[in-house]
Amino acid sequence: MPVGRLPGPALRRRAERDPEGRLGEPYDCDFAGLDRRARAVAAELGRLLPPGSRVLLDYRQGADLAGAFYGCLYAGMTAVPLVGGGRAGAEPVAEAVERCRPAAVLTGADAWTALAVDRTRTRVLEADGVRVGGRPVDRTAQEWRPVGVLRTAPAYERYLTGGPGGGRVEPVLRHGDLAGALGELAAAARQGTPEDGLGWIAGVHGLEDAVWRMLLPVQDDARPRPGPG
Repeated sequence: MPVGRLPGPALRRRAERDPEGRLGEPYDCDFAGLDRRARAVAAELGRLLPPGSRVLLDYRQGADLAGAFYGCLYAGMTAVPLVGGGRAGAEPVAEAVERCRPAAVLTGADAWTALAVDRTRTRVLEADGVRVGGRPVDRTAQEWRPVGVLRTAPAYERYLTGGPGGGRVEPVLRHGDLAGALGELAAAARQGTPEDGLGWIAGVHGLEDAVWRMLLPVQDDARPRPGPG
């Protein structure tokens, strides 16, 4: 599998070739802006944490979540999305931190002060389209330097809330696993598979809705083929 098929390099390529192309709803950002957000997040994470660290992402589904997720991929760290956890109350975030033991929690500036996290044990960073860790996105993005990310390196862990034993983390998906799942999704999208069908395929591969919807549009070959005539 070529390195360019991995999700991080795929975004870098799309940002260069199609900077004004858009990720689509509900993320609502262009590829150049998403790449800039991701580079800023990756630069800040790389300054604070070693590669391979687990990072919990507490966001609503939107551009801030996408920037944080791709930032983890750029930095060679493992993203654990908790979509909307902080807005549903303190308990989901506190439980996720206890279960996941992340090295850091990333969240938007509007929730930063409200998170029920013991900051003596777990680092909390705000990261949105304006600032990352209190520093301007544009300036921080310029500090990013690519790191070598192996296909076999951990990339994403799905966290499931609730259940009899509380929240749990599903088996890790590696960068190569994501690329393989996206290749299958892209092939299905080219054939005109409807969204519910794409969601079913993604679920089989262990991708939650918020994740496959931010990853698939970046793939160059995910556009439906034109019909006859």
